Amino acid sequence: MSVEIERKFRLPEGGRIRALDGVTLGAGDELSLRAVYFDTPDLVLARRGITLRRRTGGHDEGWHLKLPGEGHAREEIGAEILPGASTTRVPHLLRSHVADVVKRAPLVPVARLDTARRETPLLDEGGTTVALLCEDQVTVRRGTEEHAWQEVEVELTPAGHEGDLDAISRALEAQGAQAQPATSKLVQALGSLLTQRTEDQPRSAAQVIGDYLATQVGMVQAMEPEVRADAPDAVHKLRVACRRLRSVLRVYRALMDAERTEPLRTELKWLGEVLGGPRDAEVLRERLHEGLDLMPDEGILGPVRERLATELDARHAAAHAAMVAALDEERYAGLLEALTCLLTDPPFLPGAERPARQVLPRHLDRATRRVSMRWAAACAAKRPEKMEFAHEARKKAKASRYAWEAAIPALPNAERAAAAWKQVTESLGVAQDTVVSRARLLELTAAAAEAGEPTFTYGVLYGRELAHQDDARGVADRAVRIARRASRTH
Repeated sequence: MSVEIERKFRLPEGGRIRALDGVTLGAGDELSLRAVYFDTPDLVLARRGITLRRRTGGHDEGWHLKLPGEGHAREEIGAEILPGASTTRVPHLLRSHVADVVKRAPLVPVARLDTARRETPLLDEGGTTVALLCEDQVTVRRGTEEHAWQEVEVELTPAGHEGDLDAISRALEAQGAQAQPATSKLVQALGSLLTQRTEDQPRSAAQVIGDYLATQVGMVQAMEPEVRADAPDAVHKLRVACRRLRSVLRVYRALMDAERTEPLRTELKWLGEVLGGPRDAEVLRERLHEGLDLMPDEGILGPVRERLATELDARHAAAHAAMVAALDEERYAGLLEALTCLLTDPPFLPGAERPARQVLPRHLDRATRRVSMRWAAACAAKRPEKMEFAHEARKKAKASRYAWEAAIPALPNAERAAAAWKQVTESLGVAQDTVVSRARLLELTAAAAEAGEPTFTYGVLYGRELAHQDDARGVADRAVRIARRASRTH
């Protein structure tokens, strides 16, 4: 971390600095700089006086995070631009320094500044560079908007001190330069956006859905370090964010450009499958150890705990390693780019600009009908196919649940409906977990038998899982009926 001390000035129209009393102007350098500034969609960082940028060109290429200091001073934290790295993937180091401010909101490009700079070293009588004089022609672009201005910055070098800066400031003012507030280029670029107030008016479907998508993209960005470190529940949270994104893009797809959203759904499905390996291993380990804990000691015959710990821990470790390798792939980097574009260039069609309370209900009705059809098929199916149909119903119920979650700001019954569908997905989730655990128990039983170990305990655990499946289906049937009633939109 370093401390940046600088002052800003504006020159008269057509003004140019030729000489300054008390310092010598060294050989100037012409630079072309491009800085892309990142912030949350509602500009939380800029409102706090914090800037985060990715700069190319000049002597300090890289990522820069600037935090407010005292007076004209700012603390600066940098990170290098890695070869081949995504241009929109904020380094985890920098995000960690603003985590208490942004929480788990997404960080996306909010402005691009191109600067034509003339940088001149200012030397004292001994020839030491005490400051840098930067004469900037700045052009800012936000979407299709563009405007430009000129400014002068004087930045102290490590060899300079406040007295040098005061003397240089007086010399500039003597040439007609006007001192300016210590306002970042980003704040100047954003202008009135930082003071706009949200009007109390009906929100469009695009706004409601867009806010929900932004929350999930932020979760994907924020959870990656914890997922890599195998922090408790981290994989589950990231996987749920992927499901929420896929579900909302599916249920409300008629409101969006499918050529953009369908490929994104495919990539989110891939990431969900990658995360599924370690997550399924976590759930399996928890379920089987819980089953053992509920059994009396006399029912545990042989080294069951040891075998469960050894084999299930190994399975989880292998799945986690494979997941981390996938997060290092270009495919994952491309997915993060696409998620950023989802927010900076939303894919909504004109129909999504209508009020959400008018637009969303019919899409939610369709989602409810899809669950009802799958659940009816599951109830009518014979036992071998029953869980397969129930699993399909569970996936449709998840889509309905998350679509209702997205609609909470717009529809009065959305929170109740989302909670009702959550009960459906959780009960069917328990039933599906028993399918996975029983299959694994059969493998463990075979391995124990081959090693000459007792297999009784594995059979007891298998029976317990089968009973849980039947119980969960009964709970799910009641939950589906309740959720359908809660989801009525008219």
